[in-house]
Amino acid sequence: MGKNMGNRNALKDATAPPSSDTGGDVALRSPSLPSLGSSRRLRHRRGAWAHASSPSSLGGSGGGDGLEGALALPSKEFWVPRRRPLLAGRVVTRAWLVVLGAALLICTRVFLSPATTWGDGDEGGGNRAGPGSPPKAMGHSSVRRPGMKTQGRPPGEPGAKSGVPVMDVELPEARMTVTEAQSHELAPIAPHSVDDSQYTIRINTWRRNEQLLLSLNYHATCPGVAEIHVIWCDDENDPPDDIVRHPSGKVKVERHDVNSLNERFRVLVVPPTLGVLSLDDDVLAPCVVLDAGFVRWTRRPERMVGFDARRHVEDNGPTWKYGTTIRTNWYTISLTRAAFLHRDYLNLYTDALPREIYAYVARNFQCEDVAMSFFVSHLTGGKPPLLADRWAAKSLVQLYSERRISWGSSHQSARDKCVDDFATTLGLKNGGLQKGILRHEEDLFQWGDDPENWDDIDPLEMHDGRLLELAMEMRELRQKSGKEQTAWLETKIAGAMVEAKRTGMIEGTKEWLQRWGVFKSLWNWLCFGVVLRLQQTIGHG
Repeated sequence: MGKNMGNRNALKDATAPPSSDTGGDVALRSPSLPSLGSSRRLRHRRGAWAHASSPSSLGGSGGGDGLEGALALPSKEFWVPRRRPLLAGRVVTRAWLVVLGAALLICTRVFLSPATTWGDGDEGGGNRAGPGSPPKAMGHSSVRRPGMKTQGRPPGEPGAKSGVPVMDVELPEARMTVTEAQSHELAPIAPHSVDDSQYTIRINTWRRNEQLLLSLNYHATCPGVAEIHVIWCDDENDPPDDIVRHPSGKVKVERHDVNSLNERFRVLVVPPTLGVLSLDDDVLAPCVVLDAGFVRWTRRPERMVGFDARRHVEDNGPTWKYGTTIRTNWYTISLTRAAFLHRDYLNLYTDALPREIYAYVARNFQCEDVAMSFFVSHLTGGKPPLLADRWAAKSLVQLYSERRISWGSSHQSARDKCVDDFATTLGLKNGGLQKGILRHEEDLFQWGDDPENWDDIDPLEMHDGRLLELAMEMRELRQKSGKEQTAWLETKIAGAMVEAKRTGMIEGTKEWLQRWGVFKSLWNWLCFGVVLRLQQTIGHG
């Protein structure tokens, strides 16, 4: 206590300016300056007080022996800010590392855990619902077909999706064998009829009404679209009035009483055209893209014409797995999130698809796209699906959804299993499924098996003026430079997503950032982008 008081007194005396007539006293007080520990009391929370000696005191010119001058009290005080930028930088760096580590941990946890309530980009917006009351009829009666039997699994049983209520599923009994389906003759396309000029869109949806309405609003403006049928399997919620009474007059809602991905191919309202476009509710395709895919389908109506290519993987053994085409130039599968099909294939899928495949799709909410792709390939002698031109495949616009796609080890395992089991059931192994070449030329055309050559199309075969103009436009586009082709394509894409962009449903745009926030963009980049890339790598890229 006494020592501290002595330091304080010395400090008080030291900080007082020395008088001119007490030079000796100053020299005597100099050894009593506060120690280093006591001098810290002078520090301010944001800096420190420092003392500077006058030139005369340091130089010893005042008549002293030099030591006396060196010990002289400071004559000036000045503020020296503490150096904290380095410390602040360390704190910021550590904070970012903590945030990044937490994000990676969360992403890893989700990646390694079973998929829950997110839809699947490969599945096509799978239906997710539990048992409920029978659906309400709307414009037609939604009745069950006779001879259906109920199969299901209790919640929590392996194969059921965590967090998703599992319901009893309705499995229609097979009405014909696969052999009988192979001998079925598809209805021909009559010249100068609606079948060679228009097509019907069937949209599978599940509780994404905003995305669905954006899709309806745009695709209903396409002149090639005769009708749009919405596959509604949610018996707990009614479709909104702006969907039921869509101003275009083209929309019809099918109320299904079974919640299964098989329902997207079960017809309750007969399409008015032979050409049917299966489409997800979160996909926009420019009208010219739909017309180009339709033209390709009309020239080979027995084939499936898709926009997304996938493949099976043979890992030096009899087992097949599901893979992407990132580092390969061949494919064997096309997804039904956007694909043209003959109307007859919808009924054949329901009536003739092997029941073990039908049951797997119903129970696991998985792989209806693989089932349809393999089924059509089987019916056409093992030929792979056809693909629309590369420029058309690159033109699909994905609408933003907070319910992201399913990804993770369980999802990949389920896809692997269905590819292997379906191929075995349909006899596609051991050369039964042909591989299609993906890229034939390094341009925006010549894509997939038996690629389309617009120069070979006879104008006399085009009975619709709109499609004839499209064929001529494609010929001219092929002669243009890659830069001009890209500019043309960007114009078409921009025209298709005007409303979606304005409402903030196109991810990465300014409007999207304003609606969903910058943090959402950062989260998507950290988690979804990184993990999806990992899934593509694990998916035998």
